[in-house]
Amino acid sequence: MRLIVAEKNISARRVAAILAEEKKVATKKEGGVDTYSFGDTVVVGLKGHVVEVDFEPGYANWRSAERPPRSLIDAGTLKRPTEKKIVALLQKLAKKADQVIIATDFDTEGELIGKEALELVQAVNAKVPILRARFSAITPQEIRRAFAEPTELDFALAAAGESRQIIDLVWGASLTRFISIAARRGGANILSVGRVQSPTLAMIVDREREIEKFVPEPYWMLTLQTEKDHTPLELRHTAGRFTDRAEAFGAKERTKDPLTVTDVKEGVKHDRAPTPFDTTALLVAAGRLGISAANAMRIAEDLYMNGFISYPRTDNTVYPATLDLDEVLRMLVKTPFATETRWVEKHRRPTPTRGKKSSTDHPPIHPTGAATREQLGEDRWKLYELVVRRFLATLSPDAEWATMKVNFDAGGEPYTATGGRLKEDGWRRVYPYSKAAERIIPVCTVGERLPILSVDLEEKETQPSPRYTQSRLIQTMEELGLGTKSTRHEVIQKLISRRYVQDGPLRPTLVGRAVIESLEAHADTITRPDMTRTLETHMQQIKERKKSREDVVNESRGMLHSVFDDLEANEEQIGEEIIDRTVAERTIGPCPVCGKNLQLRQAHGSSQFIGCSGYPECTFNISLPGVMWGKAIRVEKVCEKHGLSHVRLIRKGARPWDIGCPLCSHIESNAETLRMMPSMTAGLLAELQARHIYTVPDIAKMAPEGLAGRLGIGAKTAETLVAEANDVLDLLRRRSEMKKFIRAEVPPRRRRSHAKIAKQLIEAGIDDIQALGGAKPALLKKAGLSDEETGNLLARARAVSSEQRLKEAGLPAVSVKKYVAAGIAGPEDFAAFHPAYISAVSGVRVETVWKHAQTACEALGREPPEKITQKKLDSGKKELLQVPGIGEATIEKLYLAGITDAASLAVADPKEAAEKSGIAVEKIRDYVASISTERKTKK
Repeated sequence: MRLIVAEKNISARRVAAILAEEKKVATKKEGGVDTYSFGDTVVVGLKGHVVEVDFEPGYANWRSAERPPRSLIDAGTLKRPTEKKIVALLQKLAKKADQVIIATDFDTEGELIGKEALELVQAVNAKVPILRARFSAITPQEIRRAFAEPTELDFALAAAGESRQIIDLVWGASLTRFISIAARRGGANILSVGRVQSPTLAMIVDREREIEKFVPEPYWMLTLQTEKDHTPLELRHTAGRFTDRAEAFGAKERTKDPLTVTDVKEGVKHDRAPTPFDTTALLVAAGRLGISAANAMRIAEDLYMNGFISYPRTDNTVYPATLDLDEVLRMLVKTPFATETRWVEKHRRPTPTRGKKSSTDHPPIHPTGAATREQLGEDRWKLYELVVRRFLATLSPDAEWATMKVNFDAGGEPYTATGGRLKEDGWRRVYPYSKAAERIIPVCTVGERLPILSVDLEEKETQPSPRYTQSRLIQTMEELGLGTKSTRHEVIQKLISRRYVQDGPLRPTLVGRAVIESLEAHADTITRPDMTRTLETHMQQIKERKKSREDVVNESRGMLHSVFDDLEANEEQIGEEIIDRTVAERTIGPCPVCGKNLQLRQAHGSSQFIGCSGYPECTFNISLPGVMWGKAIRVEKVCEKHGLSHVRLIRKGARPWDIGCPLCSHIESNAETLRMMPSMTAGLLAELQARHIYTVPDIAKMAPEGLAGRLGIGAKTAETLVAEANDVLDLLRRRSEMKKFIRAEVPPRRRRSHAKIAKQLIEAGIDDIQALGGAKPALLKKAGLSDEETGNLLARARAVSSEQRLKEAGLPAVSVKKYVAAGIAGPEDFAAFHPAYISAVSGVRVETVWKHAQTACEALGREPPEKITQKKLDSGKKELLQVPGIGEATIEKLYLAGITDAASLAVADPKEAAEKSGIAVEKIRDYVASISTERKTKK
């Protein structure tokens, strides 16, 4: 058997489909893991790393006196499985294999994943031959070539990856543990410090301090308005910025008629086509489209694994000679870009553009498969289109501009106007992301005079350097040698998720700034790029076989010991500095009730809220969405009305959720439920808010006399409001239960949200599970449910409603299950049906049924049925079975009419019994007649 190991399940499936060609691929799930088989080949996908580097046992206790944070520097490491099911299956398959081919991505990370797979295979089958398939795109041509020309694993490349794993683990764990302990932080609130993360954060903090220290300086811009051939024209003074006010005003005063053309220069400017995408350039371009770096990389990897673009982690900006550009163009003719592609084929430049970086591992990022917008969806299409258009642009001719510069004299003061007209659009025809703003200047001749319509002197101020965008930060990290093409976007995302920076553009939070400023004061090596750049260079030398993994790891440990010398000497001061700043980070402004500080707080589990520092004297609080929606952070913007900082929720891999002013949001989100109270008016709502009573629960938990005193209303009115608030809470609770029920019972489907279904039901007056059980099927079908889903949901709703009502009536849960399964819908059925019938259909003894009937009838305020014993019921059943025509099924129906023995049958009114039991009236008469005849015979 030939075993192929891919990096992920999706790539395993595609590789299998390509290599199988005409053969059918059999998909099999073993231990929850998919395998793909054809012929004698099995393909299995990993989940990236299925083992991880960790410290040897004994280092888990952060508070250990014997093993403080510094001890992690020299701690031994080991590899342990993280995906045990995949590891078990891989080794099971490896035992049967006579050849193994590693088909992970070809880069440092992929080679390391491949080596990890190799070690797992060799642990159970030491002699099996293991080969390596290297490819840059998951396309038929590239995959077939890679498997036709297998090679060996690059152990030097894998060693570079291993060194990075160990170094990042040791630096991150030891420094994070030290800083968190010093600042008395733990659990979900640890303070993360890292080899690449910290200098990157320091750059953001430096830029923020630069902005704060910046002192704007005034300057003046002098412009003149004229016209030529009825076309407005703005001229600017050739001095550009005037930094001297008197000089600027003097130039304005001297600007007089005549305005004369003194010089006209025409020219041509070549606008060079862009170079091919490497990883950084792709992330920067995606950022300009509003796609974050982390999201852009996630989408790019998805497109790669599905065969639409080439490998997205590359430093190469030069197309290799082996890349068949003609083949790519032929493929693109089959896409929605056919028109642009044919234009490029017709006007193609002699050689593609090329950037400054060339490598042999992967080509620049380019399209590899045809796709449509419908096939990919909006987000993936946006990035795919970007890659396609960039590829086409690199093969397109340069754009060409006709330029014109006209100089003027106005009373001795020199002015000028420059313009440009796109003469040949070239690459801009296929790449619309770079705006080509034309400025047309009417034809002017030397000596020509134009009118002066106005002279404008505008005072401005110099501006500080802008904050980093994610794209610009990635570029700067690359320039400084911080991180790698594969990790830079992850570092930025970690800074955001750790609440060290706020996104868009990047601004440090107080805690992020506190960590950096404390480290700068006491161990600034961590915050400078020099040390990280040195280690990155040496890790690169591992790939080139100039250094060993052990050399670089030991060098890094030495650097870290030096850092700890400084840290440990200042531990107490570092902790105090960070603690002081982090308290301020959580404070969002004054409490509207008592004036003390409102602070962001996280309770046990996933709940978070805003509470008053004056608790327990002041209990004012504002609830926030759970941390699964993102951790709450304070942002700089302050609400003008309430003086509270705005709040944002941040979560890894998701866009930030801006809540805004938490009190404004609190008031707005609760106003709707307050209006559900029948007595609520606009005036009363305003009065409640003025008294800091913002929610229905606030009213419901108040004593009527306390509410009356707060609002200055009568006791009876206050009682009514409290009662109405409790009614609304009950309604909301029932609606919430119904929503949870729908989420549990209705499978998720695209374009059919559970919230939408619940909303339609509530608008139709369906407020709880009981009402849902009686809903019309058409209503659910309108909400997007199929016939089968509708039937199942209604049946389950009726069953759950029955259980709830029976339990509320006081019946035990064990029996309730049996009653509901037998079709008993609620306590009313115990008043309507004879205990004998309920016993027969549920299997519960009749004495027990009678007791439960008493409980149910008491809850309903009705008379309980007559008691009947099991002995009497069994005896009566025997009597009934002796009546001709009566069998087991008929007895159940007779029980519905209260007929439990021959005596009750003999005196039954045939018409009434037939109506209750569903048995034909003639048959009832026959049964009664049979008993009468039998009795006469006995006499």
